[in-house]
Amino acid sequence: MTNVLIMLLASYGLTFGLMNDKVKFLTDLLKKIPLFVEGGNTFFERMFGCPYCTGFHTGWAIYLFLEIPVWVSGGGDAVETAVPALAFALASSTACYALDVLIQWFERE
Repeated sequence: MTNVLIMLLASYGLTFGLMNDKVKFLTDLLKKIPLFVEGGNTFFERMFGCPYCTGFHTGWAIYLFLEIPVWVSGGGDAVETAVPALAFALASSTACYALDVLIQWFERE
């Protein structure tokens, strides 16, 4: 349970950093990629404005990053990792959205 909480906090930290241009060299580069342009905004421009969306993608990235050592040591399987990675990504998106709304509420008070 402690590992999941740490992973969720890491995902939120990464989400916060991406949404607020704390890694500007990376976000600026990604925003320039003409992927799924809608209303003049690229996929990444829209994604970085949404804590739920960004939290989903940081969730699976954090999960896979932590699974790499297991794969390297020969103890993991990509198929067996896909379902928990998706489940964690969904949990991460919910946690990132909830934390973002909560923090915004405290900032208004």
